[in-house]
Amino acid sequence: MTDGDAAAERATFEVVSGDGYQTWLMRQSPVNAINPELLAHIDAAIRAVSADDSVAAVVLASDLRVFSAGADAAWMARTVKEHGSTGLLEMFNETMDEFRRLCHELRRLPALVIAAIDGHALAGGLELAAACDLRFSTDHAKVQFGAPEMDLFGAMPSGGGGAQFLARLLGPSRALDLILDAKPIPPSRALEIGLVDRVYPAGTVRQQAESFAAEVANKAGRIGVTAAKRAIFGGHELPLGPALDLDRSLHWDAMRRGNFLPGVDAFVAKFGRSAS
Repeated sequence: MTDGDAAAERATFEVVSGDGYQTWLMRQSPVNAINPELLAHIDAAIRAVSADDSVAAVVLASDLRVFSAGADAAWMARTVKEHGSTGLLEMFNETMDEFRRLCHELRRLPALVIAAIDGHALAGGLELAAACDLRFSTDHAKVQFGAPEMDLFGAMPSGGGGAQFLARLLGPSRALDLILDAKPIPPSRALEIGLVDRVYPAGTVRQQAESFAAEVANKAGRIGVTAAKRAIFGGHELPLGPALDLDRSLHWDAMRRGNFLPGVDAFVAKFGRSAS
């Protein structure tokens, strides 16, 4: 890769390493549109983290004023001009199949994934955020969260599996209301219905997400984070009995291989005398 190629890559997507975590910065001007180029960057980043046991958490953030505004309208217009609406349908579905796969891979990644949202998260951008494990948002009232597909196209937001992620995140009724109403909501409402997990003052979200990622990486490590994700997300899909069996196996494996024993040593050293 030449210096020029490297600069071009940094201009659209950059991986920044921290202490036990990474930050993935989207810079695909103007709105981090969901297109093959952005998906290729995300795919490469997922593969790298999957192979690197030192990374326990990822912060997905934008270096633009928008987190992501969904599908690439310019690409859609060019495709319709060149191939017609039917051609767009086929090519669009190919891209969305890849998007759906990558959203699933984000959820399965053996590291915590936090969406740091300091600008609009709309359409595919909302799906991308919903596929992350946690969502930290700005509290700026003008920022919008929304799934406008029903108003725009008469279709549900499922390019990235959004209907499924939103239903699991909000519950079926609230997800259906959000999708059918198709109107944007502010961060305060997103927090109220459980679409985001935390809100912070504008301009501080990435810093807060990175601080949380570093803290989790330090105390839980890759093994602890992976066990927690599998127990919560995997167990949630199971009946209670099999979920408890999964919980037990993950719990004991994480205690055996993770940070539990060093933690016990530190705990006993600090508090053991009071028990004697």
